[in-house]
Parts: sequence; structure tokens; C-alpha cells
Amino acid sequence: MHHVFKRFSITTGFLLMLILLLANVMVTRRQVDVQTRDQAWVAHTQQILYQISLIQSLLTNAETGEHAYVYTGDPDYLIQYDLAVAQLEPNVTELARLTEDSSQEQARIATLRTLVHKKIHLLSHTILLFQSGNPDQAKNMVVSEHGRLLMTDISKQMNEVAREETSLHAARTATYQLSIGRTIASIYVTGGVVALGLVLLAYYIFRQIDIRDRHAREMNEREEWFHSVLTSLGDAVITTDKRGRVTFINPIAERLMGIKLSEAKGQLVERVFPIFDESTLQPMENSATKVMERGHAIGPGSDAVLQRSDGHLIPIKDNAAPIVNSRDKLLGTVLVFRDATLERQVQELLRRTERIAASARFTATVSQEVDEPLTKVGDLIYIVKLSEGVSTDATSLLTLAEGHLERVSHITREILGFYRDSAPPSMVDVSILIGSVLKTFSNRFREKDIVIEQDLQSCPPVNGLPGELNQAIANLISNAADAAPFGGKIRVALSCLSNEKGQVAMIRIQDNGPGIAPENRDRIFEPFFSTKKDVGYGLGLWTAKEIVERHGGSIHVQFENGPASPGAVFDIFLPIVAAVGPFASDTSIQHLHDS
Repeated sequence: MHHVFKRFSITTGFLLMLILLLANVMVTRRQVDVQTRDQAWVAHTQQILYQISLIQSLLTNAETGEHAYVYTGDPDYLIQYDLAVAQLEPNVTELARLTEDSSQEQARIATLRTLVHKKIHLLSHTILLFQSGNPDQAKNMVVSEHGRLLMTDISKQMNEVAREETSLHAARTATYQLSIGRTIASIYVTGGVVALGLVLLAYYIFRQIDIRDRHAREMNEREEWFHSVLTSLGDAVITTDKRGRVTFINPIAERLMGIKLSEAKGQLVERVFPIFDESTLQPMENSATKVMERGHAIGPGSDAVLQRSDGHLIPIKDNAAPIVNSRDKLLGTVLVFRDATLERQVQELLRRTERIAASARFTATVSQEVDEPLTKVGDLIYIVKLSEGVSTDATSLLTLAEGHLERVSHITREILGFYRDSAPPSMVDVSILIGSVLKTFSNRFREKDIVIEQDLQSCPPVNGLPGELNQAIANLISNAADAAPFGGKIRVALSCLSNEKGQVAMIRIQDNGPGIAPENRDRIFEPFFSTKKDVGYGLGLWTAKEIVERHGGSIHVQFENGPASPGAVFDIFLPIVAAVGPFASDTSIQHLHDS
């Protein structure tokens, strides 16, 4: 009865810890959902503030273009004016859509729309006066008080909306931070309770082992009784004689090792109980052998795996103790071990939970520290491009810099997890897109003297978001450039495949680098996994895969084998005809790849 109670106590302890872990998973999942919702509202507020800034910038550009045209008569300034005026109404409409959840802000937006129309009408009237041969009247309109008052009223309305959204942003950010704190607290509290429970259970188990050994010595080799006790244990047990040969294994050990007592009896314990280091898979010294060498009990060592008779490896925890008679003479050893699969799974669950919390902290940091500087740099580049005296070459370089900056901004928003291209899908010429990406990396190719081979066949356009597809291709080409050696080669090919389900565009990116190590091949698309030391965050391939799958496509990687054919080959499959969000099922893509 007492033995049943002990087993019941151990089982109850493990069940309580398991229930606690499951409860913690549910709480953590709920907190992550709350964080995602709160972060989405924070992003919503930031988008409204950005829209307000954009409208202010467009009004300024329109007014600047009108002033410059009236005073210089240069019609080129009307291009800036027309571009700004054309974008004002859509952006005011977008601002109204973003604030539709607030009736107070909707009223301000309606007033703002009226004032913007008046301002555009005033600017247009001034230009018409100048074009009709009344330059003096036009200049008087430019310096009139009416235009300045209109801009003041417009700024007042936008500032009111911005002030309210800034207040909401602060409140929503505080709520988001509070949710993160609760998640971390939940993880730490649960981890502490589980650790304490494991310590108590370990103490209880070791205490029971000591009691069993003491009883074995007191009963002076009553083998039948000793065997019956070992057989009834919940752990796997092996006993040996003083030469290390197996004398007994209980049913649990038979099941875990995949061998019967009749087969194991008389063999050396190292042969029936081969263990290896879990991380290196190097052979480890058997605990029973250590006991015979040292003459005292051996507690749980480093993480080990047991190789069953069928070759399968299972993680275990083991300890061993000597069997001695009343005169402390060594008669043999007893080896106790158990399947540690559940324990490893619990440890992995804790690591994954911590990664979720770390990702949330990382996302918050990026959103606060990166987005604003990127926006300001973009504004500065835009201002420099419009400055007088900027050469054509400088303008081209600034345009290229804007492209790189937009790519960085896009990647940042993709990391945050709440960015989606607001533009509708369009027909994308993949060959032109590839050319644009290769041009972006041209300096990088020159620095490493990389040769680019292109085989871009004629292929119908695909339906998708150009910005996201550009990023997916750029991520793969960037990885290929990193992998290729100095003076290496990258091959980019485009082809059109067909089957009974339709047409598919296949983009192949191949490098002649060292390739991907076999132990990393199952993890290359995991977020935050990278083999590059001190470079990147391990998000490039994950981001590319997410983008391609949102477009109804798929990414497949081929691994070249042997020194004559190093490197890796990435194939992107995109459906020629696709619908938006998700764009299409990738069933036909997989079929094409398999065929």
C-alpha cells in the first residue's frame, strides 16, 4: 500500500507540473493574442499620424509649386503642383477611412476636406490668373492673407486629429507593454514552480533509492524479494554482478531497450545499455561501470540518449548505485533510468515560450527605434532631390538610395508582423522585377567580382504585389551573394511551366558557394535561424517564404552534393493567374515541382 502511495505521489507531482505547464501555455497564448491586438492598434495610430504628415507635405508641395510657377513662369514647377494636387484627395479619403471608428475625428476630417478643396481652388485660381496674362494679380494672390489663413485652418484641424491620435498611441503602447510584462511574469512564475517541483521530486526519488539500497543490504541478498521490488518500480532498472554482467532487467527496461531478460542476462552492461551524448552522439561511459570503478553511487549526469536494440535513440536520465553486503563488499550495481522524452519536450516548450517573449520585445524595440528614423531619412532624400543644382547623376544615386531605403522599411514592417501592402495586386512582369533587383545589388556584385548569368525566358506576368515580390527575390539573391566566394558566380533563370492546372512562373537562383550543411537543411526557413555570424537576424528566407506563399506559390531548395557541384539552388514557383489574399492554392505548384 505504501509503495502504491509513493508511485501515486510521483505521478501526481508530474501530472500537476504538466497541468501547470499546459495552463501556462494557454495563458501565454492569450497574452500573445492580446499583444498582437494591442500592437495592431499602435500600428493603426502610427499610420494615421503618417497620413497626416503626408497630407501636410502634399499641401506644402502644391503651394511651393504654385508659388515657383507664378514667380518664375517655368512650367516645370507645375509638375510638382499637379502631382501633389492629384494625391491630396485620395490621401484625405484614406485618412477618413482610417479614422472612421471616431465620430469626432470624422467631423474634423470633413472640415479638413472642405478646407483642402478651398486651398486647391485658390491655388488653381492663382495659376489661371497667371496663365491668362495677369501675373501681377496672381502674385498678389500668392501673398494674400486668405491663403495663409486657409493653411492655418488646415493645420489646426490636422493638429487636432494628431493630438488625439498621439494620446491614443500613448495609452495603447502602455497597454501593450503591460501585456508583455504579464506574459514574462507568467513564464517566470511557472518556470520557478516547475523547477521547485522537479527539485522536490528528485529529492524524493533519491531518498527512495537510498531506502531501497539500505533495505537490500539489510535483507542480505534476498534476491527473490529484491527482484520483485525492482520489477514493481516505475523506472527502468538493470542490475549487474561485480564484473559488470547483467543479472536482471525489469519489464520497463525491457521495453525501453527493446531486449528481453533472457537475451540480456550474462552480457556486459555496456553492450545492452549503450548510451551516447545527446548533443555530439559520442559514446559515453556507462554509469554502472563508473560505480564499479569508484565504489559509490552516481547521480544523474549530462543529457544522454540510449540506443535501443533496433537502433532508435531515446533520451534518458539515469543514476547508478553499488549493491553491497553487510560487510560493504561490492556484489554488483543497480542502474536506474527513465525515458526523458517528456522532460525534453517540456524544456523545448519553455525555450519556445521565451523566444515568443523575446520576439515581442524585439518587435516593440524595432517599432519605436527604426521606423521614425527611416521615415526622416526618406524625407531628407526627397528634399535633396528637389533642391536646385542637383546633377542628374546625383539624382539617380538618390533614387537608388530611396529604393534601398524603401526595401529596409519594407523588411522592418514585415518583421513587425502587421505590415501589408495597401496597394491592390497588379500584373507584375517578373523579368523586369528580376532586372531591377539585380541592378540594386550591382555594387555588391562588383565588390566581390561576382559573375551574374541570366537566362530570362519570355513568361506572362503574374498577379501580385510588386513590393513584396521584389523583397522575396532580393532576399534570395542577397543570400546567394553572401554565399558566393570572391570571383564566384550566380545564375538567375526565369521559365514558364505548364500542366493541366495552368501555367507557373519558375524563378531559379543558384550560387556556387559552400552550400548548406546537412544539419541545417531542415531549419533554413525558420525565423531567427542563421548560419551567418554577426550578420542579419535569420529572417530573410522566412520572409521570402511567407511572401511567396501569400501569393499562392512555394519555394523549394535543392542541395548540390560533392565538391564538383557546390552551392544551393532555390526555386520560386508563382502561379500565372492568382487571386488576392491568399492569392491561390499551391497544390498545382507542388505538383509541378514533384513532377
